[in-house]
Amino acid sequence: MVTPRTRRFDARLDALNKLQEFVEDCCADAGIDPRTISVLMLICEELFENSRRHGYPATPGDSPEQPVWLTLAATSKGIDAIYEDAAPAYDPFANISLPDYSGPAETWPVGGLGIPLVTRLTRGLRYVRTGTRNRITFSVPVDG
Repeated sequence: MVTPRTRRFDARLDALNKLQEFVEDCCADAGIDPRTISVLMLICEELFENSRRHGYPATPGDSPEQPVWLTLAATSKGIDAIYEDAAPAYDPFANISLPDYSGPAETWPVGGLGIPLVTRLTRGLRYVRTGTRNRITFSVPVDG
């Protein structure tokens, strides 16, 4: 296993590219295949957006810190990840339901597919509240 690497970000739109660079760098250093990198990137972006939009309250102007931590470690089977934020306690996987797309397209709700997608793309997905942090652990298997 490659030594885990952790980085802290602020849950702001302008920090998303730094999160993407961190994922790419960790995966490149570990020799992870492009498909697995893409899947991991999608998952991390979804979790980051949920922290940014739903976890931390919207504050105009100068807002307080909105920390997010991402830890990645490569294994022979894929990438193990820990995603954390300091937002109020919330388990996004407690009551997953898919939006209703049975009617005409103009009646379909916008959003609601991110968390179900995360559950399908990961292995060993788990949420816990640890101290003042929401912690989501998961693995992304290598393309094989």
